Amino acid sequence: MRRWLVAGVVAVIVTGGVLAFTWTRPAPAQPEQPPAPHTVAVVKTDLTDTKEFKATLGFGAAQEVTGRRAGTLTWLPAPGSAVDRGQPVYKVDNRPVWLFFGDTPLWRKLDAPGLKGPDVKIVKDNLAALGYKLGGAADELTPATIDAVKRWQKAEKVDQSGAVEAGDVVVLNGKLRVESVTAKLSASGEGPLMTVTATGKAVAASVEARQAEVFTKDLKVIVVLPNGTETAGIVRSVSTEVKTEKDGNGQDTPVVAVDIGLEGDPGSFDSGPVRVRLTTTARPGVLAVPVTALLALREGGYAVQTATGQLVAVKTGLFAGGLVEISGGGVTEGMQVVTTS
Repeated sequence: MRRWLVAGVVAVIVTGGVLAFTWTRPAPAQPEQPPAPHTVAVVKTDLTDTKEFKATLGFGAAQEVTGRRAGTLTWLPAPGSAVDRGQPVYKVDNRPVWLFFGDTPLWRKLDAPGLKGPDVKIVKDNLAALGYKLGGAADELTPATIDAVKRWQKAEKVDQSGAVEAGDVVVLNGKLRVESVTAKLSASGEGPLMTVTATGKAVAASVEARQAEVFTKDLKVIVVLPNGTETAGIVRSVSTEVKTEKDGNGQDTPVVAVDIGLEGDPGSFDSGPVRVRLTTTARPGVLAVPVTALLALREGGYAVQTATGQLVAVKTGLFAGGLVEISGGGVTEGMQVVTTS
């Protein structure tokens, strides 16, 4: 009987040990599942490539005024002053040299009826703008024109000769602002006298010659002001003269001057560093994906990978804003492609 009890206890202990071993043994490790790839949809969108250039807010490119009347300088304007049509720019022997608007300087004495030319038209256009009645063809000097010149000279309290000499007026595109005066009183009235600008605020940029081709006259641009606000601008001129300036590394760099007028309000800023932003390429309504969705193929070119793992060869177009234009057979709007981020 005792042997049976001992055998029973041993059996229970052994069984318990087997059960304990069975209960505490860890379950076999399961293989890790790879994370699902991150996908994005092919989208149809407008892509634009923009560039920014450093520039300076001020009053635009300065222009030198050269005196052409012999005599002594007796009056010069103060820097910063404005001169409008028909007002004196400076005086020689106490006789004013007036501002006329136009794009053709006078080169001869206009005093005989029958003279024709663009210089005659400049005189007649400006006298008409000042309120004097004229007759005859727009570019012909007539007796009525000479009479109007005399009346104008009388109003200006100078000799009423009826003739206009080449040195009697300065012809510029519009109202001017005196940037700086280089001449001195009592000096000769002939030679460089001052530099002038337009009266409106403008932006001047020195653009590397190799990049200047993106600027064209009347191009719309965005000007980013010193405080980060933006205003509209338009390219007024692109110089054809290449100059050399030092870059940030002290290297000589060929640059071209670009003059940009402001169409918006620059606020209280008169001068300071600004940035000019313009669209260089625009691609409306193209299919695009993030650049990170492109896969370089061993044989050359690119592909995108679909959510099912299929590679689809694509042609790339414009890269802009982290996106890339793609095209090719099998590429459709909304298609899910794998991307690394």
